[in-house]
Amino acid sequence: MAVKKQEDGTWLVDFRGNGKGSKRFRKKFKTKGEALRYMSYVKTKVVQQPDWNPPKKDMRRLSDLIMRWYEIHGKHSKSGESRKSRLLKLAEVSGNPTAENLNAGWFVSLREVRSKDVSANTLNHDRAYLSAMFNELRRVGEWGKENPIKDSRKIKYDERELRYLSKKEIEVLLDKLSESRNKSALLITKVCLATGARWSEAETLRRENVKDGKISFWSTKNGKARHIPIGRELEEEVLSHGGSGRLFRGSYEAFSNAIRKANIELPEGQMTHVLRHTFASHFIMQGGSILTLQRILDHSTITMTMRYAHLSPDHLEEAKSLNALEVIK
Repeated sequence: MAVKKQEDGTWLVDFRGNGKGSKRFRKKFKTKGEALRYMSYVKTKVVQQPDWNPPKKDMRRLSDLIMRWYEIHGKHSKSGESRKSRLLKLAEVSGNPTAENLNAGWFVSLREVRSKDVSANTLNHDRAYLSAMFNELRRVGEWGKENPIKDSRKIKYDERELRYLSKKEIEVLLDKLSESRNKSALLITKVCLATGARWSEAETLRRENVKDGKISFWSTKNGKARHIPIGRELEEEVLSHGGSGRLFRGSYEAFSNAIRKANIELPEGQMTHVLRHTFASHFIMQGGSILTLQRILDHSTITMTMRYAHLSPDHLEEAKSLNALEVIK
């Protein structure tokens, strides 16, 4: 018997590579075409190399690959722990398939399932994290096949509104924060508005991070330190708060309450991040350089910073004088 249809509808390949007494090959396929192609492939291999054996199936689960990536690379990264948790969630959602089933079709199915609960931006992050994991495993020889995410594309989506606070809203917010029993919340907010820092960066500042008219942010998102100049008044105000070591206590809830009391409505997910947007927006509106802003915010690409370019006083001003209506005047 070489190729025979089974009762369950599958096709069984069963033959000896070089005739009687040689190695026997058996494998099932869904279609007769697949079975015949496999038999032809094996016969060619055996002719070229008589002791050839088909590669064994990789029975590792996706979660096994994730943990291997974590041991090799992830645990040495600042975001490794959170990245591992997210990847394991993706493994769970996709049924934790074996390595043999990790292909382009698997990723398409995973993204289809995820799209019911998360945004396009989150789906693109899923893609980036999985692709980076497979690339790292390939680099160290732990993954021999192609990266299954390699040919996938990012999902295009409309940019979210980058809400920023007006001068009046800033004044009202600071007034409400000054009434809070949590005095750290007001100072953290001021630091964010003065430097463009993320809330977590400002909230975890230590006394030694503030000196000589600058604030040094060491615990940053990408691990790169930033040193941002501040006014003398803010420096004195910050240093007069608290004792040695960490300057501020946890203040997210106090900030959220102040936003509510100030009747400020924000898009979902921009509660404290609105302060970073506010810094960037007013910086550009007052004539600040987009390249300087990129360095202050520590954006990895200028594309991220260009989201604020339209706020520049002379942004696309030529449109007023060089448009088609002006031509006929």
